[in-house]
Amino acid sequence: MTDTQLTAARTVHAPASVVFALLADPRRHPELDGSDMVRGDVGAEPVTGVGQVFRMDVHHRVAGDYRTDNHVTAFEQDALIAWRTAAVDQEPAGWEWRWRTEARDDGATDVSITYDWSDVHDPAVLARVPLPGVPQEALQRSLENLAAAVEDWLVVSTPRRLARRARPR
Repeated sequence: MTDTQLTAARTVHAPASVVFALLADPRRHPELDGSDMVRGDVGAEPVTGVGQVFRMDVHHRVAGDYRTDNHVTAFEQDALIAWRTAAVDQEPAGWEWRWRTEARDDGATDVSITYDWSDVHDPAVLARVPLPGVPQEALQRSLENLAAAVEDWLVVSTPRRLARRARPR
């Protein structure tokens, strides 16, 4: 942790490709979000590169319901995805969400999430938005939610994958 960012990390017992697939799919973000602010996507598709924008429905206990545009700022398949959040049809104010995944030799994945607001410089934004906008515990809950979602996906998909492999060709 620094004065302008929070980070949490944990190991998820699944391949990096599986973990990253969930992170890169905004339709899955509501179940991953440990702050309980993300409510749903608005026609989002999985992220495949820098420059994409995905829209989300959000709820804040003080601000109420609103939508955000999330501008993808970094993308390395199975390793890194980051986006900056903005009001709809606006430029981002400077805070960024960054997920890193690193495959381990044992088949698990080390995952970190960073919430970085070091580029927020607009005095009006700084006066209106208390930073950090989410507590450290929310990042840790996001990691726990990710691990649970990955485990659920593996449990559901493994029998299907095994059945496909067993079919005669």
